[in-house]
This record gives sequence, C-alpha cells and structure tokens, in this order.
Amino acid sequence: MFQRKKIVGLAILLTLGAAFFYRVRLRDTFDDLRKRSQVPPAEQFSEVKAESAPETPLKTSSVKPSLMPPPATQKNLAVPFTSQAPNSIWDAVHEETCEEASLLMVDAYYKKIKKITPATAEAGLLKLVDYQKKIFGFFEDTDAAQTARLLKDYFGYKNVAVTYNINIEDIKKELAAGRPVIVPAAGKLLGNPYFRGGGPDYHMLVIKGYTKDGFFITNDPGTRRGADYLYKFDKLYQAIDDWDSQKAALSGRKAMIVIMKPET
Repeated sequence: MFQRKKIVGLAILLTLGAAFFYRVRLRDTFDDLRKRSQVPPAEQFSEVKAESAPETPLKTSSVKPSLMPPPATQKNLAVPFTSQAPNSIWDAVHEETCEEASLLMVDAYYKKIKKITPATAEAGLLKLVDYQKKIFGFFEDTDAAQTARLLKDYFGYKNVAVTYNINIEDIKKELAAGRPVIVPAAGKLLGNPYFRGGGPDYHMLVIKGYTKDGFFITNDPGTRRGADYLYKFDKLYQAIDDWDSQKAALSGRKAMIVIMKPET
C-alpha cells in the first residue's frame, strides 16, 4: 500500500511539474505572438540616397556615424532569417556559428534574397568555418573587427564599418538608413527563453528594425524561433558586448558592424 501511495504521489508531482512547464512555455509563446503583432511590415533593400560615406577597406571608429537621416517612428528591414543550426543539429560546430549566420543574413539582404533555405545556409556556414580556419586558425568567437573582416575579404564588401561606444540612437539611425546592424552580445544577458542553457556566454545577432513601442526587431540565429525576435531597447543594449580575443572573454565594449555602402 505504501509503495502504491508513493507511486501515485510521484505521478502527481510529475504531472504538476509538466503542467507548470507547459504553462510557462505557453505563456512565453503567447507573449511572443503578442509582441510580434507590433512588428511593422518588412522593407526590401533600397539604398538611401544620402551623402556618401568615404570608402575605406575597413573602418573602425569610436565616432558616431552622422551621414544618415533621422530615425523614423518604426522600421523593419527585409532581412531573411537562418538559424545557426539550419538543420536543428546543435553540435560543437553549430553551437559556435552565430557570427557566420549573421553574416549570411546580412549578405542575403543586400543581394535581395528573400529566403535562405536550410541547405544553402548549411553550406554557407561550413564554407565560412573552413575559410576562418585558414586565415585565423580558428572560427569560434570572432570579435567585431574579425567578423567585419569577413564581410570585406570573404563576401567582397568594400566599405565595412565597425563602430564602438555606440548608443541606442546610433543603432536606430543605421536602421533608418536601410542598413542592418550586426552586434556582438553577452548571450546570457539577452534573457531569450528559447536559448538552451540560458544562452551562450558570447553571441552575435542581426538587428533589422525597431517598433514604435520600444523593441528592437532582430534575427537571432541562436534559436529556430529567432526570426523577427523582439528585444526591448534597454535589454538588448545592455547585452551588447564585444569579445576580447586576447583575453578570451567579454571586453565590456559596445560595438556594431555595418556595411556602409552595399556595392562589392
């Protein structure tokens, strides 16, 4: 009798635990859907005709970019999405390919590609991994400058800027000018409920727009549910953090990567 009661009690605990888990997941899902209803329609790439930024092979600066229009009330660039694990295989390689996935998404945007298939994404990621092993000797945890170098050397973009000491308005101005923003981040500070294990220590994602209600619209490759994922301005900004390759740790420095002019 005692054994039977023990089994029944355990079953009740497991049922309550499962109910709580699914309640939380359901709440997160509905909250995500509610926020996504605020996302404005996506805009295809169309180069903003403004004063040209000077061409440089790779620009690194702490000075805020100024050659851009003021931010609109809301913005959403049509950047296609891919997860960093396109086939949902989160192995040792794909745990580390958020930088590569971010580059593939931004490159597809400028090439006016509307959809990145899993097969295309997987092939692109693995080619980038191999390329980095040849030029860096590794592919994991590339910092903003190293990631920007790939846009120039691998993808062929002539004018790539890495800007440091940025603020929220700097990001919004780039988006208003039609330029997606790639940012490095402390993954665990993002608080994304769909990350495994609370998220990576170091992460990279694409900011593609913002809503009038105070959310950045992102393509976050760290989850299959990362397309148009919304982060509050302050939440994402606080998480932005470049990698220090020498110390193999977060640097505490806020940075963003932008293709200033799309021609290659």
